[in-house]
Amino acid sequence: MQRSTVIGEAVARMLVGIGVGATITGIAVAAPQASSYQNLFTPGVARALDATIARIIKQANLPSVAVLAAIPDRGRYVFVGGVADLRTRATRRFEQPFRIASVTKTFVATAVLQLADRGQLQKTDLLEKWFPDFPNSGKITVDDLLRMRSGIAAQSDEEINDAIYDHPTISAPTLVQQMAESAKRRDQFKPPDQEGVYTNLNYFILGGIVQKITGADVGVFITDNIIHKLGLRQTSYPIRDDLPGGLHGYGWNPKTGRFDDKTEFNPALGGSAGAMISSLADLGEYVRVLCTGGLLRPETQRARMEGQALIGTTTQYGEGVITGPGACGHSGTVPGFTTDMYYFVERNATLIINVNRLDRDDKPRTSPVLKAVSDTLAAQFGRH
Repeated sequence: MQRSTVIGEAVARMLVGIGVGATITGIAVAAPQASSYQNLFTPGVARALDATIARIIKQANLPSVAVLAAIPDRGRYVFVGGVADLRTRATRRFEQPFRIASVTKTFVATAVLQLADRGQLQKTDLLEKWFPDFPNSGKITVDDLLRMRSGIAAQSDEEINDAIYDHPTISAPTLVQQMAESAKRRDQFKPPDQEGVYTNLNYFILGGIVQKITGADVGVFITDNIIHKLGLRQTSYPIRDDLPGGLHGYGWNPKTGRFDDKTEFNPALGGSAGAMISSLADLGEYVRVLCTGGLLRPETQRARMEGQALIGTTTQYGEGVITGPGACGHSGTVPGFTTDMYYFVERNATLIINVNRLDRDDKPRTSPVLKAVSDTLAAQFGRH
């Protein structure tokens, strides 16, 4: 769903840039087909960026890449290249939805903050209000959970991700089971609001709080109050293992020298930390509202954007959103898919990237594409 180290890399890549990753040999993929919507850049710049991304697809052995960059009143750049299905060789299409993994956290945090705006909870409420038997529940606040500053100890996300990678459709533990497992580590808990540690359990608990307040699953609340309100047509909080639309996700298997199909995934394993599905167009609309306001009261929006450091990363993390100098958003990784979703404040630009590959190492496969597009945006419209 997203390791803390990956979060740090995502922001570092976005703000300061990195070099293109090492070439990975493997099966060849279909030639990329760039979209005709290239009016954000001049034709020459667009063609050069198309060629760069096509080269990355080949060098990094990516089944496909999909990109949307947009600035209102200036235009947009779209690139969709590669194949959606390695078996049938069907080409990838712009409208195909994909798993967005930890980008889900931005939706869940927004849902919690909407409840705060309605007076149904306060960010200073203590966890004991809903889960009185959990360690430190009399000290941990809702805001601590939102900001990854609860101090709770849990099974490492790395261990969980490794297990999910091999068995992506197994039954998911309940929240009660996850919290009971965490409670066994009470001697490893730290005082809340001392440091930021990226742990998915924070967001599983937040989902549980939403359910206790509303009487419905957090996905229902998100659907009614975010997805429908914004008119997002390809965004969902799924309950089935399959992925609609025909796009497949893959992970490279070094033992066989082939890709394994990782498309099917039990969304309960991701839960309120990483279950959701969306598309380029929907995330492009959503991230602008997420980062500029529209779903929350102005004072609530300002507070959510105040970031604090996550230990071991270069990341500033607000209330369910990565913040940084002139940018905000989130990244996500789940078996078969890597997604970046960012908004550049000064340029008023949105950037969405998805690659339908994620291997066991959980290394994001969007890195060189993110750098190429970000550098082009900076060259055309300035660094900020």
